[in-house]
Amino acid sequence: MNLFWLLFAHFIGDIALQQDWIAQNKGKYWYIMFAHCIIWSGCVALVLLLMGLLAPWKVIFLVIGHYLMDHWKANKPRSYSTWWYVYPDQAWHFIQIGIVYYL
Repeated sequence: MNLFWLLFAHFIGDIALQQDWIAQNKGKYWYIMFAHCIIWSGCVALVLLLMGLLAPWKVIFLVIGHYLMDHWKANKPRSYSTWWYVYPDQAWHFIQIGIVYYL
């Protein structure tokens, strides 16, 4: 059940709290990308804190890992044929969640 709450926090931080202007501009401005990564990491870190699993290295890992993956995805050309970039992006975020949960 704990893993469910972490995935729910991922959904809230990466989808529900990401407004259109963030999604459209995070590839253009590093500070918008950084703010999005902090929001997402904060959602996941809050659940980790409530579970008693929070550690400073986990927060750093979440922020940097999310930033690098979203930066990669945001700088890909936008077209119908490149929509699949969302899959490695989401897979990496799930791997990050697994790492901070199990380690």
